[in-house]
Amino acid sequence: MAEKVTIILPAGIAVWPKLDQVDAYQPTDKKGRPSGAAKRRFITRVKYNDEDRRKVDDFLKQCLKNFNLEGGKLPWKKDKKTGELTLEATSGEKYPPPVFDAKNRKVPAKVIIGGGSTIKLDVTVNPYTGFGGGINLYINSVQLLDLKQRDGNRFEETEGFTCGDDDEEEADDSSTSRRVAVRSASPPPVHFVELKLPEPD
Repeated sequence: MAEKVTIILPAGIAVWPKLDQVDAYQPTDKKGRPSGAAKRRFITRVKYNDEDRRKVDDFLKQCLKNFNLEGGKLPWKKDKKTGELTLEATSGEKYPPPVFDAKNRKVPAKVIIGGGSTIKLDVTVNPYTGFGGGINLYINSVQLLDLKQRDGNRFEETEGFTCGDDDEEEADDSSTSRRVAVRSASPPPVHFVELKLPEPD
C-alpha cells in the first residue's frame, strides 16, 4: 500500500459539521486543564447505517494492517451518552474543503451545511505513530446530497405575523402628515386615514 490512500466513503449523515468556518478546539488533560496549543481545523463527523459502518471499519482496519499499525487507533468517536459511533474527518484551517452538489457543481460558500445533512467525503488516510499509533482522515472534498441548513431557527410554522403581510401597518412620514393603516373590526379592506400633524411654530 502507498504511504497515503484516498477513498470516497459511503453517504452518511453529518454530525456537528464545521465545514464553512474554522473550528477552534482546546485539548485538555484528564483533569480538564488546557493541554497544548489550540487546534484550528475544519471538521465533521459522519453517522453511517450499520452495513456501511461495517464496510468503513473493515477498510480502516485493513489500512492499519498495511501501515504496520495493527491495533492502532481509528477515527471513530463514541457518544458517551448514547454509545453511538461516528467517523471524524478534518482538514487544516488553511484548507477549507470544497463542497459539490449531487451533480458535481461547486456549492457556493454562503450555503451552510448543518447537522442532519447527507454527505459523502473524499478523504486521505493519514497514518501516525505517536500516541500509540493509528490513522486519521483528511478531508479532500465533500459532496452534498441532501442539505439541512444550519440557521439557528428551531421554531415550527404557526399562525400569526409574517414578513410582507398585506395587512401590515404602513407609515409614510412627512413634515406635516402621517399615513396610518387602520384595521376595521372585520377583515379587509383596510382604510387609510390622513392625520394632520400640527404645524411647527
